[in-house]
Amino acid sequence: MSLFLYSSVLLKGALVTLVAWLCAGTLSLLLGTVIGILSCRALVSKRWQYLLGLYTFVAKGIPAYVQILIAYFVIPALLGVQISGIYAAIGALVFCSSGYVAQIVRAGMNSIDHGQWEACLVLGYPIKATLIRIILPQVFKNILPNLFGELEQLLKSTALLATIGVTELTRTGMNIISRELNPIPVYLLVALIYLLFSGVLQLLAWKVEKRGQSWS
Repeated sequence: MSLFLYSSVLLKGALVTLVAWLCAGTLSLLLGTVIGILSCRALVSKRWQYLLGLYTFVAKGIPAYVQILIAYFVIPALLGVQISGIYAAIGALVFCSSGYVAQIVRAGMNSIDHGQWEACLVLGYPIKATLIRIILPQVFKNILPNLFGELEQLLKSTALLATIGVTELTRTGMNIISRELNPIPVYLLVALIYLLFSGVLQLLAWKVEKRGQSWS
């Protein structure tokens, strides 16, 4: 198989990787942000404190690889249903990554001086307006580097989809090598595509952080 055909087949796998990463990244950011906000010192209630803490503990404490295996083999067996490998893997990655996102957002929320919350309360601001207009803009400006770092780590974790047979980028490369027995150009192309994704993400992070600085 020529290098050109290697590239065309690997690009199909890269598309699966990209879709899985975008889906998992979007959902983990949304879920993790909500959990991080609800678990910050200014808002957390005793009723939810331990439950939210347990969620982040489990999400962070179990390796993503093990979570993917549980989502693909254990949960379907317990429920008596079949789950597609790509959906099981995305769900597991969302659960795992959202725990880290929640911790990042919670730390950012807790870094805001409590006096700002009290000032908004005195001025009669509702909680929703306080969050959207005062607190969250400061929080996200401070935690953007950490959020982009988590997204980059999530991108690397998509390689774990290969372990349950999802033909993403890494698995596609493994399949090609099993047929052609020529690993050097294939693995180099796989690494190059991952570097391309990572480079685009870092460029986006740089532009977003630069724009955030111009707003300050």
